[in-house]
Amino acid sequence: MPLPSTVHELWHHLDTVAGDALASLGLDRAVSFAAPPDPAMGDLGFPCFPYAKVLRRAPAQVAAELAGRIAADEVVAEAGATGPYVNLRIRVPALARAVLGQVHRQGERWAGDQVPTPETILIEYSSPNTNKPLHLGHVRNNLLGLAVSRLLAYLGHDVRTVNLVNDRGIHISKTMVAYRRWGGDATPADAGIKGDHFVGALYVRFDRELKAEHEAWKAAGGAGADDEDEFFNGPSQLGGEARELLRRWEAGDPEVLDLWRRMNGWVLEGFRRTYDRMGCRFDAFQYESETYQLGKAVVLEGLDTGIFRRREDGAAVLDLARVGFEGEKVLLRADGTSVYMTQDIGTALMRFRDLDPDRLIYVVGDEQLYHFQLLFRILGLVREGLAERCAHLAYGMIRLPEGRMKSREGTVVDADELMEELHRLAREEIATRSEAGKAHYDGMEEGERFLRAERIAQAALKFHMFRFTPRKSFEYNPRESIDFNGQTGPYCLYTYARTRSILRKAGAVELPWDGDAAATLSSTAERTVLWDLVAFPRVVRDAAAALDPSRVADSAFGLARDFNLLFADREGHPIVTCPDPALRQGRLLLAHATGVTLRAALGLLGIETLEEM
Repeated sequence: MPLPSTVHELWHHLDTVAGDALASLGLDRAVSFAAPPDPAMGDLGFPCFPYAKVLRRAPAQVAAELAGRIAADEVVAEAGATGPYVNLRIRVPALARAVLGQVHRQGERWAGDQVPTPETILIEYSSPNTNKPLHLGHVRNNLLGLAVSRLLAYLGHDVRTVNLVNDRGIHISKTMVAYRRWGGDATPADAGIKGDHFVGALYVRFDRELKAEHEAWKAAGGAGADDEDEFFNGPSQLGGEARELLRRWEAGDPEVLDLWRRMNGWVLEGFRRTYDRMGCRFDAFQYESETYQLGKAVVLEGLDTGIFRRREDGAAVLDLARVGFEGEKVLLRADGTSVYMTQDIGTALMRFRDLDPDRLIYVVGDEQLYHFQLLFRILGLVREGLAERCAHLAYGMIRLPEGRMKSREGTVVDADELMEELHRLAREEIATRSEAGKAHYDGMEEGERFLRAERIAQAALKFHMFRFTPRKSFEYNPRESIDFNGQTGPYCLYTYARTRSILRKAGAVELPWDGDAAATLSSTAERTVLWDLVAFPRVVRDAAAALDPSRVADSAFGLARDFNLLFADREGHPIVTCPDPALRQGRLLLAHATGVTLRAALGLLGIETLEEM
C-alpha cells in the first residue's frame, strides 16, 4: 500500500486500521479519534466504553484486545491500551509526507473544497439603520458575517451575501426632524465629517432635545406621560413632528422623500467607507423601504387558506399554538399596515423565489432569538420545507466597562473611531518594540507605515472578536487586543512573518518538494506542529458546520504558538543554520506549511497578512 499523500488519505488509513480491528470483534467500524490527555500515551486514541456494553466485558479488556489486533504498518508505529482507551503512535515520516506534501502542492486551499455537493447559501448580515454610524455591536455582526461567508466558500459552497438596510421608520423620521430644526441646510462636506456621523449626531441631538422637552413639560405640570416613550407618542411636539413626517413619507410626499433620499445617501456613503476598511463586501443590498410591504400578500393568502385568521378588530393574526408557542401574533394591523414580522416573511420568500438558496442564514444578535424562531416556523407554515432551510446565527453582546451601549444617547463605541484608535496603538507598538525595529520603521515610506499599522490594527480587532464563540458576550479591551505577545491577531501576524523571514534568509522562498527531507522531522516539538497542521481541515469543517469562526482562531493561535516553541525548545531547532542538509530542508518545509496554513486561517477571519512586521 502506498504511503498516504494527503491528510484525507491519512485519516482514511487510520479509520480503516481501527475499523478492521472493531469489525473483527463484530463491532461497528465507525471510530472517533481524539488526542490522549498525555502525549506519552500516543498521538491518537479512542475510548472503548460503548464496545464494552455490546461485548459485556470490561472496557480495559476490550481496549487491550483491540490494541492487539492493530498491527504496525507504514503509518502506525504501534498500538497500545491505557485502561479503557486504545492509543496509536503514528510514524512521523508518514505524517510529514502527507500533510507537508499536500500543503506544498495545493497552497492556501489545501484544507478547502471539502464538500462533495456544494450548496447555494445566502447570508444576511450587517443590516444597519440609516440614522447612525456603525458601532461596536455592528463590528461583531459584520465580522461574523464576513468570516462565516469565507468559511463556507472555502469549503466549496456557493455563498452570496446580502445587506438588508433599515432605511425607513420612526427613527429615520427623528433624524429628519432634527435636520429640519437644527441642520441649517448643511451637508457632511460642509461639516467635514462622514455622512453617517453627521446624521448620527442629529439622532443624538433629537434625543437630547426630546428629554429637555419632556422635563419642561413635567415641570409645567404635565401629567399622564411620565415615561419618555409614552410622552413621545403623546403630547410631545417633537414626537408629533416625527410621526407626521413618517405619515407623509408613507403617503409619498415629494418634499419628505427628497430629504429622506439625501440623508440616507449621506449615511450609505459613510457605511461604504467603513465596510471597505473592514473588508466587508456584499453581493446585494436590499432596503426596507422597498421590502416592508412584501409580506402583505402572503398574509392575505394565508387568511384564505386558513393559516391565519381575522380578529374581531380586523387585524390578521396567527394563533401561536399552531407553531408551538402561546398567544397570538399580529401580522397585519387592523388598519392593514404590516409589522416587522410581515416584512421578514415577504423578504424571505422573495429570496427563496429569486435566488433559491439551499440555506438562508441570518446573522443577528441573540436578543432576536424568539423573532427568528417564530419567523422560521411561520415560513414553514406558508411554504412547506422552508423552515429547515433557515438558520439564525445569534451572537452575544459586547460589554463596555461603563455598561450597555445606547445609540440615541451617544454612548456607543463608534466603529470608525475604534479602528482609528487601534491604528494609533499599532503605530505605537511597532515603533517601540526595539531600537532596530524603530529605526527600520522610521525609515519606511509613509504608505508602507500606514499599511503595516492598518493590517496590525485590523488583525487585532478581528482576532479579538473571534476569541469568543458567537453566543458568548464579552467585554472589549482595545489595548489587550493589540498585544504582540498574547493570544492575539498581531501575534499570529508576527508568526506568519517569521516563517517568511526564515524562507528568505535560507534562499528558499521557491521551495522544492522533498519527501525524504520531510521524513527527517522527528522531535516532539516538530511532531506537535505537524499534528496542528493535520487537524486544520477538520477544524475548518467543524467551524463551518457550527457557524463558529472562533474555532479557526483557536487553531491559528495554537499553530503559531507551537511553531514559536520550536525555537524555545531545549532540543534546539535551528533552521537556516541547521548543519544537516536533509533536516534543514525538512524544517524549511515545516516553516513553509505553517506560514501557508496561518495565511489561510487568518484569511478566513478576514485578516490580511504581512511579509514583514
